[in-house]
Amino acid sequence: MEKVIGINPVIELLQNKEKTIEKIEIFKGLKEEKLGKLKRLAAARNVKLFHTTNKVENSQGIVAYITEYDYYMDFGAFLEKIARDEKGIVLILDGVQDPRNFGALIRSAEIFGVQGIIIPERNSVKINETVIKTSTGAIEHMDIVKVTNISEAISQLKKLDYWVYGAEGEERAKNYYDEKYPLKSALVLGSEGEGIRKKVKENCDFLVKIPMHGKINSLNVSVAGGIILSEIAKSIY
Repeated sequence: MEKVIGINPVIELLQNKEKTIEKIEIFKGLKEEKLGKLKRLAAARNVKLFHTTNKVENSQGIVAYITEYDYYMDFGAFLEKIARDEKGIVLILDGVQDPRNFGALIRSAEIFGVQGIIIPERNSVKINETVIKTSTGAIEHMDIVKVTNISEAISQLKKLDYWVYGAEGEERAKNYYDEKYPLKSALVLGSEGEGIRKKVKENCDFLVKIPMHGKINSLNVSVAGGIILSEIAKSIY
């Protein structure tokens, strides 16, 4: 079985009726006032609660057990779903490796109205308990799609009238806040060390950057993604 840890992630998990929860363990030292909503939701879904003296690290004393991390959506089904929308944002992660960055990006994506997140099947972080914990429950409301070829996925999005923006620090890239983003926009973020791969970058319609005014010339990918997604959402919604 796989684990979902933390009070908010487990509450969001309980509210997602598509997910099957085997059991929830509660550390005996937790105060009862923190558990009211969780216990009500668990009772409504007939999820068994067990008290334990073993506290899992970074879990806030709450651990839910599920059969598997079944969070991935089929790409074809995702395309059919978003084809009905007149406007929207798709986030594409080209090789993000750090689970905390992935979780933070899921959280930002949900807040800013992203329809779904596309990741490659290989050379990319997978969903695990750190990703779920860092997303603080946002993963329960986000479609995440694994594809074999990011460039081909971009081509399919373009057929649905999406304009694709790559976040890169190159001199030729435009400042992200100078763009008027179309009603259907996709944002590509590259890996923490290498950025967007050359072929993927060539498939982007535009490149955008965040101006730097300090001595350090780069931002954490999850911070950069949140900044640009905020601007895109402002244009679209």
